Amino acid sequence: MAFTLYNAPQSTCSQRVRFVLNGKRLPFDEVKLNLLEGDQLKPGYLKLNPNGVVPTLDHDGEIIVDSNVITEYLDEVVPDRSFTPEDPVVRARMRGLMHYIDEMPAAAVRVPTFNLAFLPSFQKMSREDFVAMAESKPIRREFMLTMGQTGFPKHEMDAALARLRRRWTRRLNAVAVPGCSARRSRWLTSR
Repeated sequence: MAFTLYNAPQSTCSQRVRFVLNGKRLPFDEVKLNLLEGDQLKPGYLKLNPNGVVPTLDHDGEIIVDSNVITEYLDEVVPDRSFTPEDPVVRARMRGLMHYIDEMPAAAVRVPTFNLAFLPSFQKMSREDFVAMAESKPIRREFMLTMGQTGFPKHEMDAALARLRRRWTRRLNAVAVPGCSARRSRWLTSR
């Protein structure tokens, strides 16, 4: 069973998958992509992951994309040392939290992240090449076309981060940490 993980060290989605691979003590080869140099947009990588985002897992030639899908896949193909709770209610809560993270903080961070990691590469492209590249991205097409080759303005970046701060703070204050006293849970969620 051979695993190769294409990822970027600073990517939180990549970190999530590395955590599971290491937690399950699964040996894996690692291909580190430099997002600031546009490695994720190079033709070789786009053949693996047409969305041009990290991470991507190659498991014996089978390509799996999206960090949540990869972590669930790893629990299914290597069920010992599972990260998925057995109890259906606890499992549903875990999935709800994962969905929340993808929908709220990850979405808010996407605006400044794309400006930093992708914009330099996009600015070097011709308009035609940029539009063709954006059109080829099934998941990020609208987002990339909205960002364009000039990026998001500062006020949109500030608004995205403000949404993140408000919603994340509200969510953390509402979450009880399983297995912790109320006092410990408040301490953990206030960090």
